Amino acid sequence: MKRPKNYKDTRRITQTGVCASTTNGRPADIIIQQPELFMLNMQQYMQAVDMAENFDYNQRSQLYDMYKSAMLDLHLDGVIDKRLRGVTRLRIEFLRDGKPDDAVNEQIKSPWFKELLKDLVMSKFWGFTLVQFYRNEDGDIRYDLIPRKHYNPITHKLLRYQSDVDGRPLEEFDNMLFVGDERKLGCLASIMPAILYKRGSIADWYQFCNIFGMPIREYTYDAGDEEARKRLIADARRQGSNAVYIHPKGSDLNFIESGNKTGSSDLYSEFTKYWDSKISIRVLGNTLTTDAKETGTQALGTVHKEEETDMNKDDCDFLIDTLNYDVKPVFEALGFNVQGGEFTITEQDKQDPAQQLMIVQGLKNMGLPLDDDWLYETFKVQKPADYDKKKADAEAQKEALRQALTNPKDPDSGREGDKRNSPSASSSVDVKNHLRSFFGLAPQTTGADTDF
Repeated sequence: MKRPKNYKDTRRITQTGVCASTTNGRPADIIIQQPELFMLNMQQYMQAVDMAENFDYNQRSQLYDMYKSAMLDLHLDGVIDKRLRGVTRLRIEFLRDGKPDDAVNEQIKSPWFKELLKDLVMSKFWGFTLVQFYRNEDGDIRYDLIPRKHYNPITHKLLRYQSDVDGRPLEEFDNMLFVGDERKLGCLASIMPAILYKRGSIADWYQFCNIFGMPIREYTYDAGDEEARKRLIADARRQGSNAVYIHPKGSDLNFIESGNKTGSSDLYSEFTKYWDSKISIRVLGNTLTTDAKETGTQALGTVHKEEETDMNKDDCDFLIDTLNYDVKPVFEALGFNVQGGEFTITEQDKQDPAQQLMIVQGLKNMGLPLDDDWLYETFKVQKPADYDKKKADAEAQKEALRQALTNPKDPDSGREGDKRNSPSASSSVDVKNHLRSFFGLAPQTTGADTDF
């Protein structure tokens, strides 16, 4: 049946497995197949890239299966998770005229919004991200991530089977959001060779440990005693899986070992660490924030941390631009008023408390007034219940001290021409007397002239 030109399918895109090809009596839009995750090599990788880069008949399913397999690597999974934490911990708000919009902010406080931020950032790794927004039974916004193998970003077609070359135009579906590039394959394309080389190295390392890391057991028997030979074989099987050599008496067994087993083991280790460092640089922009090095210094660690922070800032700018230019129209289509507003990141103060205290003391010394409530909140100190009374007492003590310094005790201190009885001279005498009493135990000596 031919659909109208401006036809829009307002329902959600359905996804099922091969066995259940229908949902609610209707054919499913996407039939998901199991990915091929193991026994991959460089030849398959190069073939997958060629198929994905084909201008007329591109096919990305094989390459995306390899991407899925790469995510099983412990190091890659860890550094990607670390990068994603830089965006999921952001405080994003929707403001209109500088004030929070409660209706929209109530939606983005939900857990699905953090997952959306992750999927948007992952478009840099996979090449693109395609999602469909909808409202659930409670009227709240939710979204579905469309499997990347089932969308051709060049032809803009949704594929029912991952191997299809044609499908339904994306324009037929409602509330869709595409983020990424139509041609780019994502940075996982450059990471994949490192994963394959690393896996090969670890496999060889494992075989090396099995051969040279475990002792070989030797059994001997009389050449004509077949029953003894069978008993030895049974005993060897019960005692473990390491190598066994069973031979008749009188025959020889020679072990020829490699010249430098320790050096060979270190070679595998260094080769694996090399590719881990390259993965860290590609994902985080550095290595010292994830790997401890003997030559690492605090200065180098600080520089690498700044590089990682710059990458996180780029992710933040990317997310804010996507939310304001691409997600806002979807929110409006779903019935939320976003006119005149924008998504913004609320800055979180991550300054060290000791540094903040030094800044506060400097501001106090400069005579700048500070809000007491802000100080209590910033330094997480509980405000006393009788704060007003204690504040008044402290002010009274300060005023009394100020009066004592400005008003001398000597009634004749105001007499003209008597410097010793002037207010400033009286204050100086009081200070000197106080110091003299403090050093009263010091021996009295004669010497240079002094006021003390």
